[in-house]
Amino acid sequence: MPLKKHLVFILTFTIGTYFKSIAQDPHFTQYFASPLTLNPANTGFFDGDYRFAVNERQQWWNVGASYNTTSISADLKIINDHIPEFDTFGIGFSGIFDKSLNGALQSNYISVSSAYHKSLASEGSQTLAVGFQVTFADRFINLNKLSFASQFNVDFFDTTIPVNINFANADTKYVELNTGVLYATHLDKSNLYIGASLYHTTKPKESIFDPSGYTIPFRETIHGGGEINTSTQSSVLFSAVYMRQANITDQLIGVAYSIKTINNINDMSPIKLYFGFWYRLNDSYIPYLGAEYNNISVGLNYSLPASTIFSYQPRTFELSFIYKHKTKTSLCPHF
Repeated sequence: MPLKKHLVFILTFTIGTYFKSIAQDPHFTQYFASPLTLNPANTGFFDGDYRFAVNERQQWWNVGASYNTTSISADLKIINDHIPEFDTFGIGFSGIFDKSLNGALQSNYISVSSAYHKSLASEGSQTLAVGFQVTFADRFINLNKLSFASQFNVDFFDTTIPVNINFANADTKYVELNTGVLYATHLDKSNLYIGASLYHTTKPKESIFDPSGYTIPFRETIHGGGEINTSTQSSVLFSAVYMRQANITDQLIGVAYSIKTINNINDMSPIKLYFGFWYRLNDSYIPYLGAEYNNISVGLNYSLPASTIFSYQPRTFELSFIYKHKTKTSLCPHF
């Protein structure tokens, strides 16, 4: 136990250098369960009237103090009676809550977004959306959750022993603007989309770990995917994401097979099952299982490292929940 706490102390300052050099944003494998953190133009891009989504990521949960990231979002379509029939205007609210080093380092992001989806062809078979998002960020270090070398009293770490550390820059706050575009097309048996987004467009500065402050690098994202109906009971879904922030890239590609199961004799409420597999380039293999019943969808993925660290395999999983209220069916794909 003392060794673990001592490592927490070392990692605290190591991660300070890490964030200063690359300042990478939290991100998810199930990015479709956190749509507003991927692209503001995703606001209102779903099958239904309003949507509520939650995504919980536990990264390296078997390595002492893991990285816990939670995403919560809600978006809805408004003023339908005041815009052209096949246009959509959506507004959304979202939050990301990230904790690492046993909760000592916390990052909270609260956002408000909107997007307008303009129909480019008959009956909305092609749409082009532009979205904007305003985010308030608060990142801080809770020193009470850390143990320091000077608190070790031969047998254990005594956190009641005061430490002589001046950490005036243990908290930083800023407001920023993010933006994105999204194009979607709807064919007889398939729905396809492609989008791009840019986060930190206003170049906000963080002062945590550094009193002089440093500029957060842009996060550039390109993503796309779609759904192809293979029969009345099954479909194939696929998607890919490319992210770049400073010198760090994150590249994901995957596919899922969806099949309907008969829930009752009239098949009025079928259950859809999803079996998928994602690959994070040069990093991990990610099997995925999902289910959908009525307006509720759940998903679970587990990351298998493509390589080991000192013959040790860190474990990472994500669990998602999505609720969509539908009064009529739209053409939007799932991923």
